[in-house]
Amino acid sequence: MSLDPAVVLALAARCAPGVAGETLLAVATAESGLNPYAIGVNRAAPEPQPPQSHTEAVAVARRRLSAGDDLDLGLAQINSANLARLGLTLEAALDPCRNLAAAARVLAADYGVAKTSAVGPQAALRTALSLYNTGDRTRGFRNGYVTRVVTAAASLKIPAPRRTPFPTSVRAPAWDAFGDLGAASFVIPTSSAQGATP
Repeated sequence: MSLDPAVVLALAARCAPGVAGETLLAVATAESGLNPYAIGVNRAAPEPQPPQSHTEAVAVARRRLSAGDDLDLGLAQINSANLARLGLTLEAALDPCRNLAAAARVLAADYGVAKTSAVGPQAALRTALSLYNTGDRTRGFRNGYVTRVVTAAASLKIPAPRRTPFPTSVRAPAWDAFGDLGAASFVIPTSSAQGATP
């Protein structure tokens, strides 16, 4: 089951307004294919049949965690090791609104960390994506994750009122981290990133 991109944008605006909805949409597209019940199993065999409902996803996650598996949960694939730190139960982690809010919190904190390196906004956002995926500034580049999110951003069909593409003859402003792709702005607002703690 996948959510419509417009639904994810609306959820992001309501549940995680501190981060650009397009950023969360690109991350969720790369992470789960917009499936709110996605369960990624790290270093073990995946589920043979993906969960089809919230109740089923919670039951599968609970069973896999009790077996000692390391899981990534929901739209933005929040890692099970981070649930307590983010104040999430399994039920909440598999709720699209709470999942996006948690992802925004982590991304904003990672963006704040990346900005301390005195890099520009585009590089900081891509570094934040690497941190989101691996906890490391560069490993997400090496494993292809940052490219996956950037590719997802380039392929998004953002509804017309939210999209501000740049004509090919006009260069995107320097602050627009994905502007070179002809997509909407994906910059995490720095005001929300300052002082954010995951």
